[in-house]
Amino acid sequence: MLDVVMRAELPAEAASQSPFPRLARLRWVALAGITLTLTVAGPVLGRLPSGTAPWLWAVTGALAVYNAAITWGGAGASRLGSPGAQITLDCVALASLVHLAGGLENPFLALFTLHVVNASVVLSGRGARRVLALAIGLITVIAVGEGRGLLPHHCVSPRAASHALDLDALAKVGGLALTLLILSSFTRFLTARLRKGRGALLATVTELHGEKDALARARADVETERSRLQAVVDCMQDAVTFVDPGGAVLFRNQRALALWPQREDGPPAGSLEEVARGAASAPVTFERGARVFEAARSPVESAEGETLGLVIVARDITERRAIERRMMQDEQMSVVGRLAASVAHEINNPIGVISLYSEHALAKLPTGPVREHLETIHRNAEACGRIVGGLLDLARPHRPERRAVNLRRLCREIVDSLRPLAERAGVRISPGEDDDEPVLAHADPGLLRQAVLNLAVNAVEATGADGDVVVRAYSTPDRADGLRHVIEVRDGGPGIARAELERLFQPFFTTKQAGTGLGLSIADSVVKGHHGRIDVESELDRGTVFRVLLPELSPEVGR
Repeated sequence: MLDVVMRAELPAEAASQSPFPRLARLRWVALAGITLTLTVAGPVLGRLPSGTAPWLWAVTGALAVYNAAITWGGAGASRLGSPGAQITLDCVALASLVHLAGGLENPFLALFTLHVVNASVVLSGRGARRVLALAIGLITVIAVGEGRGLLPHHCVSPRAASHALDLDALAKVGGLALTLLILSSFTRFLTARLRKGRGALLATVTELHGEKDALARARADVETERSRLQAVVDCMQDAVTFVDPGGAVLFRNQRALALWPQREDGPPAGSLEEVARGAASAPVTFERGARVFEAARSPVESAEGETLGLVIVARDITERRAIERRMMQDEQMSVVGRLAASVAHEINNPIGVISLYSEHALAKLPTGPVREHLETIHRNAEACGRIVGGLLDLARPHRPERRAVNLRRLCREIVDSLRPLAERAGVRISPGEDDDEPVLAHADPGLLRQAVLNLAVNAVEATGADGDVVVRAYSTPDRADGLRHVIEVRDGGPGIARAELERLFQPFFTTKQAGTGLGLSIADSVVKGHHGRIDVESELDRGTVFRVLLPELSPEVGR
């Protein structure tokens, strides 16, 4: 009977999807309750009618055998343990227990209502009506059979020993039958509504599951596209950063992360803040070590015009700046060349005449004020001659006559020629390491000697007393630009400021009081004529390094 109560509380879905395993487990609980009730009511309290105990235990044992069969019977017990069969057997067992334990006066007679309700929930409409008719029929059989004496009446109390079918018994049977009918109808009505709602709920759940799967697929697609976009942006050479209106960094690629590393103690390091504050139409230029960057920003707006943040793109313009400087130098060289070509013949001859006649006059004049004035004229005439000569060197197109040149031997010859000048200045000059292996290049030895000699003279003049100057040559076969031969001039001088480095090869720019500003320009022009370049590294109070980079060319190139 406890089984009936518990099964009545089960939802229709559970009873219809997995009927007999769950009901079988509950029936074992109900059998335990029946056994406990019979034990207490019989031997302990003596409340069972005399002579009915064996029958009661027999019914209980039959229920146990049936339950064992449907529990461990395997697939063959599925029909035997169907919900309709179980409820039918429960109604018959309940009628037997009620008849053997008091008949109509047994209070558990009302438990038929639970069977009817359970059938209305679990079974179809036809099955529920059959269980209702069976319950009413069993109650009627008990009442009529005991009242007519067809069934023995097992009384619980002595006052009901002479029980007969009277109006009270009929009223009790009719009331119970009417109650069963009303409960069955009401339960089937509620069950139909619940099943209808359950269908709508299942449809909604199915739709939600479909939407969930669609959202999952859309999320996966978005994540895939985001990963692709991240990979594409990470491959860019430009530093791309996206910040919100509050300045918080929401996105950056690998280049931006290297340029503005993220710090835990504040906003990103560097000039990201001033870039974000700058005008959208005015790029901001800043430096990182030896590199120069140009950053521009652009606001990001939604479809409604709301500002979502800023996209900041920083580009490395170091090479562009270098190319611009070289173009400016080439343009200046071209201007100087045209100027030299137009004035050299007009100035060179008068200056030569002045220098020649002043030199002859100095040879005949004695010491005195006139001789001193004439020496000043001669000295300035020679200075003008050197300037005009430098202009002519810049104006002449350099066509190197290439042949095999041992750059190491060239460096040693330049060191030997400058040793007297270095000794007068107190400077130690050397060709670096003692290596006899030749470094061969195809170049014009005269022009190349002139260019390196200009660099070496500047190095000796820039290095103070007890300083060192090294002029050496070596090869770097792993360079990707093809400039594999290097002549390096290293000094221990005061170094060159960064602002001066940018103007170093401009004509007439010099930091020496007596310089013309043409030596480095001529050296740069000569090296460019060999399809090379001059790189400069300098640090204040640490010295300067000039590197003449020459390509690995065949003898036919440049002829």
